Amino acid sequence: MTADREIQFLDSYNASTAVVPEVITRLMSDLGAMKFPQMEIDEIIIAVDEALTNAIQGTLKKQEGLSFGTQDLCRSITVRYSITPEFFDATIIDHGCGLDILKTLKIIPDRASMDYHDQVQNYARDAGHRKVRLTVNGREIALKGIGAGIKIIIAFMDSITIDLFDRKDVISSAVSEFTDGTILTITRKRRY
Repeated sequence: MTADREIQFLDSYNASTAVVPEVITRLMSDLGAMKFPQMEIDEIIIAVDEALTNAIQGTLKKQEGLSFGTQDLCRSITVRYSITPEFFDATIIDHGCGLDILKTLKIIPDRASMDYHDQVQNYARDAGHRKVRLTVNGREIALKGIGAGIKIIIAFMDSITIDLFDRKDVISSAVSEFTDGTILTITRKRRY
């Protein structure tokens, strides 16, 4: 903290669900110390919680293929945030598979298209996971919750930047076999 005008935080962690409450508790305290109203604190916490969860899930998924001993030594999630009386921004770096936003957008049904109902049926049929359940006229249709986390973050932040990094290009515009992770930066001006 510098003269009560700015709070800076930076730390790295192993990919573990225990990271989320640790970072969120610290962030809540820092936002309160900077006198953010409770409504804004809640919105920022929801966005950061979602971003952390996505980073941890992506990293754990990628680490499944690694040998057991190496993942315990790897500090694979980095969290940085800055809070001023007028502004909040954060960067979360993970070493996961990378968010393939173009692929995600291609498979989500487009409500403005002429074949929207066919897209919904295909989306439901092709969903391999039963994370969200929808029943229509008593018949269950399984949908995969793709893109919900980013929508949540967008709802509460003013801007989101997603950069992919990989072993080949350092910063990449697309997910590839070389993708080593994601750098997510979120910002928000004080609203209340």
